[in-house]
Amino acid sequence: MGFIMSVTALALSHITYTYPGAPAPLLNDISVTFPTGWTAVMGDNGIGKSTLMNVARGATAADSGQVSPRDAVIAYCPQDVATQPSNLEDFANDWNPDALAMRDALGIDDGWPYRYETLSGGERKRIQIACAMMARPDVLILDEPTNHVDAPTRDAMVRAMLLFTGQKREVEGALTPPRSGRIGIVVSHDIELVDAVAMRCAFFERRHIDHRNITCVTVRPGNYTQASATAAASQASEQTALSLAQKEAARLQRESAARQHDAALAATAWRANRNIDRKDHDARNAAKLAKMTSVDGTAGAAKARLDAHVAAAQSAVDSAEVAAKRYDGDLTAFQSVEPSHRTELVRVESSMIPFDGSEPVSAAPPTPAQWKPSPSIDESSLPVTIHAVRTQVGVQIPTLSVGPSDHIGVVGANGAGKTTTLRTLLRTLRMHNPDETTLVIDQNTTDDDARKALARLDSLDPQRRGSVLSAMAQLNADPDRIMADDALPSPGELRKLLLCLGIAESPRIIVMDEPTNHLDLHSKQALARALAAFPGAVIVASHDMPFLEQAVTQLWEFHR
Repeated sequence: MGFIMSVTALALSHITYTYPGAPAPLLNDISVTFPTGWTAVMGDNGIGKSTLMNVARGATAADSGQVSPRDAVIAYCPQDVATQPSNLEDFANDWNPDALAMRDALGIDDGWPYRYETLSGGERKRIQIACAMMARPDVLILDEPTNHVDAPTRDAMVRAMLLFTGQKREVEGALTPPRSGRIGIVVSHDIELVDAVAMRCAFFERRHIDHRNITCVTVRPGNYTQASATAAASQASEQTALSLAQKEAARLQRESAARQHDAALAATAWRANRNIDRKDHDARNAAKLAKMTSVDGTAGAAKARLDAHVAAAQSAVDSAEVAAKRYDGDLTAFQSVEPSHRTELVRVESSMIPFDGSEPVSAAPPTPAQWKPSPSIDESSLPVTIHAVRTQVGVQIPTLSVGPSDHIGVVGANGAGKTTTLRTLLRTLRMHNPDETTLVIDQNTTDDDARKALARLDSLDPQRRGSVLSAMAQLNADPDRIMADDALPSPGELRKLLLCLGIAESPRIIVMDEPTNHLDLHSKQALARALAAFPGAVIVASHDMPFLEQAVTQLWEFHR
């Protein structure tokens, strides 16, 4: 693409950063190096991934540590698709071969840069990535690039990302080393994306060391599938070593306790025998021997050696490094909600829902000839109960009905009309059944949303606030981090906070648009289990089929 190599690695050394008011550093003495090619940065929500990226690009000043080289040109593509690239106009008017190649790799229409505000989330993300790459940086950082996007858009991103670094996929799927010398860093929980582009993975991990949990960054070679297998083997070995160390420490402690018990008995016997007749030499010699073999002489030296072994064994247990435990149970707050007693929560008759926001117009339902099934949906075990079709003016739908305990997944390509239809459903629900408590979480959130959510949390009485924080902990969030002064929750933490605040209101229906955006892998699994156990109605729009297969029981498919 005509890039000029200037750096061979981006090194972050001994980085420490603490949010104002936080009880402990978020990042403590973190060192990691990013060589050429793509490195995936992975880890739980709120663990510090985006913060470290902000330190790397100079947007956040670390308490200590350094980034080198300091003069590297770093381009950043944010999570928020509402953020319009600063060089959008330059990209719109750039027709050189590099720009044309990037447009082709990402499937960008020539008119998109001129109507950014009207584009879908996936289309905006393609524009953001193209503009970041066309800045010709030494280092490109992509923060959760596949939030909001469908499978075709992800495939386009993969092509563009490999083009940026000069990596190629061999026949068997392996990646060749980068040719361009470019450094790519992608912060992502998208396994498919990471498996397609990453040459190594930098795992942010909570490690239990010396009676406390600390955050470490471990770089392992290969994509997610390869690196996670290495991590699993390493963790299994660590647990085995810890178990053996604990057993040895327990054995030595039992032996030490037994010897102390015997010594105590011997000492008691000696004290009891102090009144032996001075002329009874046999008895006095036996008592002296008991004392010498228990608490004095060689026995005393043996006890000292045993105590040293006990201390060494316990030190081995205390210094063992293992992965910190996480909560892998169910989100119990979801199970306490009672479903509505109505037989039908909301109904929208067969109609055309205009994109301009006007009222639906009566229309015939789509015909099978208009359906264009997706391969990923065809391979799903979930039944498709509704088919809707996008037209030039709106979304053509059959009659939509939601029962009190229905669990519905809404699927389809970007721009097919899923969000438009969900808005119509919610408007109809609020019009006809306003007393039904509804929890709605949109796919895009802002810092203002985060401040309002924290204000809601702070306004709760201690018992309800504790319930919300407990539910968040069950989703693998850190309550101390949420409550820290001046520290806004990460996008993933915010989604968890909004969800748990909403559950506290005992909703009868949950509507979520792309709920897995920003969530780490374990949080996705916990959320899927929680939604599956929710007694009320659930409507979830998502591109994440594995998530939907765990959370819902039927699909509404939208076609373009």
